[in-house]
Amino acid sequence: MRKVVATPEKMVEKDGTINFGTFRTPFLHANILDAPLYSSSSRVPDFWKKLRLKEWQHYGIITPSHYFGMVIFDAKFMGVSFFYAYDRNENKRFEHSTQLPGSAARVAAQVYEDGCEFKKSGYNLRFENRLKDGFHRIIIDIAGKRNLPAVKGDIKFFEDLNSIEPLVQVSPVTSFRPFYTHKVAAPAEGVIKLGAQEIVIDRKESIALLDEQKTYYPYVSFWKWATAAGYNEYGELLAFNLCQNMIADDEDFNENCMWVDGKIFCLKAARFQFEEHNVLHPWKVRTEDGYMDLLFTPSGERSEKISIGVIGSDFHQPFGMYNGRFKDETNRIYPINNFFGLAEHHVTRY
Repeated sequence: MRKVVATPEKMVEKDGTINFGTFRTPFLHANILDAPLYSSSSRVPDFWKKLRLKEWQHYGIITPSHYFGMVIFDAKFMGVSFFYAYDRNENKRFEHSTQLPGSAARVAAQVYEDGCEFKKSGYNLRFENRLKDGFHRIIIDIAGKRNLPAVKGDIKFFEDLNSIEPLVQVSPVTSFRPFYTHKVAAPAEGVIKLGAQEIVIDRKESIALLDEQKTYYPYVSFWKWATAAGYNEYGELLAFNLCQNMIADDEDFNENCMWVDGKIFCLKAARFQFEEHNVLHPWKVRTEDGYMDLLFTPSGERSEKISIGVIGSDFHQPFGMYNGRFKDETNRIYPINNFFGLAEHHVTRY
């Protein structure tokens, strides 16, 4: 398994050296814009680097009765945000989504004391990162429209670095094009109101998943992703994150891991088997080291297709139940029994 090392203060050093690897905590300065990006043999000017950078924060909140997914995504030429609620008992979903040209979405430069926001008339989603105090806060205020209920919410997500080991990964798309992600699974608490319905998010039984990313994606990119979380019979919080994307050396440079009560286990390359033209059929997901073997059975999906000139996105995010097992390096087996989670298949041109 790959080694987790102490985190330098900066992702990119003053001389342009990029700190690739798997790190213990998020960067105080996730200064990806200081990376010396090149096109062919020419160094890319700063304005073009900023335009090519894609960054987002995404949260998924799993409760016994609901799943809530939300994102603030700054693609530079466009800002995108959505909030969706899935009633697990009724198998019903609704979504508020919005997009605006230019810099409508603000994504935090770092997660210790900074925030993300997407705000327009009738839609306000805000993520307050307070990692120095051991938590993040999600504030939702979305007006109802047509057949969609209004949404109001205030949730705390407890990423306590004293007890939880996050995934912090910097991988080389190329030697000068870094891929940065910070992911973690942790308890959450608060309240979300869907119209007149109030859902209490209980810290003892609800889990939130954070996905922070800053990456210089190639013009044509793809990823396959799997994540889920739940509690086992001993009350341990189990969660995993698996991804296969455009990084060539994904045996050692990947974002694949398992968490057991906050302890991280790094894994080798992940491989996915599914029907690309029908993502609602079952998926098989495994890691090349044999530690993770899963079957994913979707119950629905969020999908979106965009084609505007040279810009394109074919996005599928099915949600449903994972079953299988994780084996740690001591050969202890952790059953994954009906854990709710997501998968994703996304092909982009941007």
